[in-house]
Amino acid sequence: MAVFFTSDPHAFHGNIIKFCRRLAFMTDTDRAAFLELEAGDGDIRSFRVSEESVDNMNRGLAANINARVGPSDVLWCLGDWAWGKGGEYYRNARWFRDQIQCRTVNLLWGNHDERGIRELFHEVHEQLQIRVDGVRITLNHYPMLTWNGQHHASVAEPNIHLYGHVHAIYLKDPESSPLKQAEAWPALDVGLDGHDYRVWSLPEILECLRPRLEAFEALKRERRQFDPFRGRGHRGVEPANTPRGI
Repeated sequence: MAVFFTSDPHAFHGNIIKFCRRLAFMTDTDRAAFLELEAGDGDIRSFRVSEESVDNMNRGLAANINARVGPSDVLWCLGDWAWGKGGEYYRNARWFRDQIQCRTVNLLWGNHDERGIRELFHEVHEQLQIRVDGVRITLNHYPMLTWNGQHHASVAEPNIHLYGHVHAIYLKDPESSPLKQAEAWPALDVGLDGHDYRVWSLPEILECLRPRLEAFEALKRERRQFDPFRGRGHRGVEPANTPRGI
C-alpha cells in the first residue's frame, strides 16, 4: 500500500480550465481561440470552454490518478473535488469518484465541496494531522503559516504541511509568496496544477521540500529561535518585542 496526495481536481469545472490554463485538456479549437484571446489582451472571462474540453479534463485527470494510485493504495484529496449547480453537483462528484479505482479516497473539505458528498469518501476532515512512514504531516485545504510541531521540522525528522486552494501560484511563481522566508517554509501545494496534473507521492514531496527543510534548520540557527515563524526564542533568548504568554 502506498499513500498519495492531491488537491483541486475541480471535475466538471469549465472555468478552471481557462483561469488555471489547463491547456493540455483543451480541444485544438478551444486552445487556439483561448491563446489568440490571451495574446490580444482580451477578456478571458468571456471565453466559454467547450463541453468536449471539460470531458477531456475529467477523463484525463481520472486517468492520471489511476496511472499511479492502485485499488489498495490510499489517496488524500485536499479539497475541491468537483463542480456543479443544484442537483448536478452530486451527480458530477459521484461520476468522478466512480472513475477512480482507488478504494480508499479521503477528502479534506475545500471551499467548493458540499457536505452532501460525504458518503463518497472513506474519511472526510476539515483539518488533520497524520504520520506516514515517520513523517508528520498537517493537511488542510488552505495554506497555513504555522502548524503543530512545525518548530521540530528537520531533514532527518520532517514535520510538513500540505495544502491546495491556490492552484500552484507559489510553485510557479515563488516571488508571489507573501511570506518573508518562503524558502524556509516546509509546506507544499499538492494540487494537480503544480504537478503535470498528477498526484504526489511522499518521496516526491520530501524531495521537493528538502531545500526548505534545510533552510528552515539554518534559519533557526541564524536567529537562535526554535520557532522563527512565530518569533519564539531559542536557548533562553527571546527576540526583542516578543509578547509574553504566546
